[in-house]
Amino acid sequence: MRPTILYLLISLSLLACDQTTNIIDEAPEASLLPHPKTIQLMGQGLALSSTSKLYAAKPELAPLLELFSSEVERVAGVRIKTTQTAGTEADIVFDINPDLSKEAYQLTIDQRIQLSGGSYEALAMAKTTLLQLAHKQGDQLVFPRCTIQDEPDATYRGLMIDLARKWHSAESVKQLIDLAAFYKIKFLHLHFTDHQSFTFPSKSYPRLATAQRHYTKEELTEMEAYSQVRGVTIIPELEVPGHAEQFVKQYPEIFAIEDTATNSYIINMGNEAAYEAIDNIVGEMAEIFQASPYFHMGGDEAYFEKVMEDPQVQTYIEKHQIGEDVHELYRHFLVRMNEIVKKYNKQMCVWEGFGPEGEIAIPKDIIVFEFETNRYLPNLLVEDGYTVVNTSWQPLYVVNKRKWSPTTIYDWNMWRWENWWDQAPSFTPIQVEKTPLIIGAQMCAWEQPEESELPSLRRRVPAFVERIWNLDQQLPHEHLLHLIEQTDQRLSRLIGDDRQDQDSKENGA
Repeated sequence: MRPTILYLLISLSLLACDQTTNIIDEAPEASLLPHPKTIQLMGQGLALSSTSKLYAAKPELAPLLELFSSEVERVAGVRIKTTQTAGTEADIVFDINPDLSKEAYQLTIDQRIQLSGGSYEALAMAKTTLLQLAHKQGDQLVFPRCTIQDEPDATYRGLMIDLARKWHSAESVKQLIDLAAFYKIKFLHLHFTDHQSFTFPSKSYPRLATAQRHYTKEELTEMEAYSQVRGVTIIPELEVPGHAEQFVKQYPEIFAIEDTATNSYIINMGNEAAYEAIDNIVGEMAEIFQASPYFHMGGDEAYFEKVMEDPQVQTYIEKHQIGEDVHELYRHFLVRMNEIVKKYNKQMCVWEGFGPEGEIAIPKDIIVFEFETNRYLPNLLVEDGYTVVNTSWQPLYVVNKRKWSPTTIYDWNMWRWENWWDQAPSFTPIQVEKTPLIIGAQMCAWEQPEESELPSLRRRVPAFVERIWNLDQQLPHEHLLHLIEQTDQRLSRLIGDDRQDQDSKENGA
């Protein structure tokens, strides 16, 4: 036998012995939410062996590999180890492709599995897609052979959790981060302060932290790291000038107006010490939540009774030539808050709290979270050049008895505002023309007890995200509910929690 032929046969024999994957005839179901932009199923499945491993050339991806390894073990009961080399044992390869846009990713499952994304965050989403595709057959980890190209239509995909009205442990917040990552929610907005409690541990103003209802700095730092590994960004909220009873109660010399008997709910917008204190607290929060490009300053539902009669306010408005309209003082306050937030390299977000009328201009570089449509209609915000996030009361609020079903949520769209209250302008829904100024939407969970938070959200979040991930693509209701059922079963295994809210289940899904 000629030497070259002998060498070829030996090489083929060694390759066959080193084979760490095999193609199987049966292709497992591909149940994905949000549904990818394009998916091509090749038929059959890919089975990994006990020697298959994960690999990424870039060291910054190592945490993502370790995360996937632990997650796939919880979801499918099979542990995949990592390797430092891209040899034949590396059957799942993660890589960043700078030619892709920041949130775009590609996934190919054939003889091996290749994931590439335009950023770490995109790869984290590709990882989640692969996790949703993972099945256990016998003692093997099996995936459907397919190619996927995907990226979201909406750049802002948010979930807000109210930590101030109803206390949530740090562990339950982590569970909600897992939920967000599993359905490709990009931003987790945490409402840290309100009348009921102040949950942030300020070092500069330690009395602000409500007893038994606040986090430690170490817990928040850990939350930030936990979310970042999973591709989720936490947006902190410090609610001012309204919803501020804890400020006033704990440090009246800084934050209270003179007549607290009438109004103990608002920051004293005429006290320079209050601005200095807010600056310090924003700095403390920004130091922990460094990854967020945004900082939410609340700004809604301020109660102005007796504000203009305060002596410090009278001196302040004269100094700054604001005039006697309290709404102008409020607008001035928002302008100063914007300057503070920008000082810490963040972009300010506010709830819809100001209106279109006023002498003092509200900067266009803030982002308005439009909810009840009682002050500034969404179409007017857009016409006036503001960047907007849709947080429509109906169907995006999850609060006590005001919760909507997955199919109702899915029938909404990102340019639609609706309110169940018959006095609101959007009681008759307001449909805005498509515009890039509406950058996305956010589901808001208000006043939810910790024990009901996850059950209330777990089937509503995927319907919401599907609707903003694919703005023009519609799934039939029955198929949507089937996908929610399938992915929800995997979520239960991922987080070790199968508690359900029966109100969000439809047709047995």
